Amino acid sequence: MKKAALIILSLFILLCSCTPYEADKNTNTQKRLITGVWISCYELNTMLDTGDFKKEFDAAAEKIHRLHITDAFVHVRAFGESLFDSEYYPRNEKTKQYDFDVLEYMIKVLKGKNIRMHAWINPFRLPDGSFSDPADETVRANIILGIREILNKYDVDGIHFDDYFYPSDGKFSDEKSYSDYQKSGKDALSLSEYRTANINALVFSAKSAIKHMNPDLVFSISPAADMEKNKNQAFADIPYWCESGAVDLIMPQLYFGFDYPDDNFKFEKLLNEWRKIPRAEGVKIVIGLASYKLGTDTAPDTDEWKNGTDVLAREINKCKEFSDISGICFFSYSSLFAGDKLHTEALSAIKRELV
Repeated sequence: MKKAALIILSLFILLCSCTPYEADKNTNTQKRLITGVWISCYELNTMLDTGDFKKEFDAAAEKIHRLHITDAFVHVRAFGESLFDSEYYPRNEKTKQYDFDVLEYMIKVLKGKNIRMHAWINPFRLPDGSFSDPADETVRANIILGIREILNKYDVDGIHFDDYFYPSDGKFSDEKSYSDYQKSGKDALSLSEYRTANINALVFSAKSAIKHMNPDLVFSISPAADMEKNKNQAFADIPYWCESGAVDLIMPQLYFGFDYPDDNFKFEKLLNEWRKIPRAEGVKIVIGLASYKLGTDTAPDTDEWKNGTDVLAREINKCKEFSDISGICFFSYSSLFAGDKLHTEALSAIKRELV
């Protein structure tokens, strides 16, 4: 058996005893959708820049609480840096002006409003926007150490990855790694298989590390909507992760409307495609929605989204039709609360769907 396959198989065996994600035992929570929001590094940096982070984050937490948000996916490591003092990653410079732990404060505030807090990590992205080599075992080991550090120090409810695994611009950093790998034996994987195996190794290692720390913690990944892009550009084997139970939540970014001009990317078609992916027992699907497109002037979304105060509400309503969909998540926080007439009307329609 190929070496990469053996590694992945051994990691999978470690997972067999892991407890799948379940909703809170509270009956009311079980009946509700998971309603999430991503709070990005850019939004956090804006809050940090004000010099009064507590005031800014308190206001943000109150807004999402009033929208009935149950889960916040908060960027704690976007470009190889850390919001807190870390043994493995340099600290975000903007946090150094404060005499308190920014991450600890956010967790306290969110939990005070009964909102689950997931630590959002971009595992391979570096400060200059380039990517570290997923084939480098030292890189992957450091990512796992960073995850364990977060879980040891903070009372988070989960760890979250998005879709930044391999760079979409084709500027890969693994040419030498793959060349060395090819020299190691005649039964070599193709380049595509090799890259997929490297991402699988990280995903399974992360799941194992998280569940070892606490079986109740949630491991979630948010891939792009495009199945082919995930497979051939990010080398993310989504069907395998879902079928094997490598994730607790899969959160596809279905950032398209009902009337998108390319039929392959119309919202309902994408929704049905993702629902068809077989999932192991306990693996839930939460649909990522594009609140950032509200009011856009950018083609080809303009016609539907420029004045489309009802698009997101209709998408939520469509998701609620299916018992196998566990919730929705908005990208991202600031785009929900812009405060102009269009966003205010859209927010009112969204709130009616989330009650």
